Amino acid sequence: MELDYTGWKRGVGSGVVAGIIWGWVAMVLNTISGVFPFESSLFHNLISFSVGGAVIGIVVGVFLAITSKWLPFKGFFTKAVFVSTSIWILLSIGGFLLSAMSPWRYNALGVQAFQGLVLALILGCILGTVWKVYQRKGV
Repeated sequence: MELDYTGWKRGVGSGVVAGIIWGWVAMVLNTISGVFPFESSLFHNLISFSVGGAVIGIVVGVFLAITSKWLPFKGFFTKAVFVSTSIWILLSIGGFLLSAMSPWRYNALGVQAFQGLVLALILGCILGTVWKVYQRKGV
């Protein structure tokens, strides 16, 4: 089996761009909702959310590049939303299990979980859009 480096490059590249945009959107949505209290200044949070968003975007973009051949959907937009939401579900299950094992250390909060689901859907939408743009430009 030969690796498709074009898909990997597109996954990493579109993941970085989508992740940074997503980080900024996440910061704005969190400011509006107030679910997670910020601990730093706006400038520090902007850098943190940009870098963190880029890392998460790369992970989701690479998973999208790897699994896109086997997913039952036609468009990359739908595939991106599915992959980002699936990763969120797996991480949420892990968080729930940690919470069940050590409830005094890990707290499962419904509001945070809901915001995480919404943000996973948004990341998938942004990644699918950026992927389409990269695909049209031949990047």
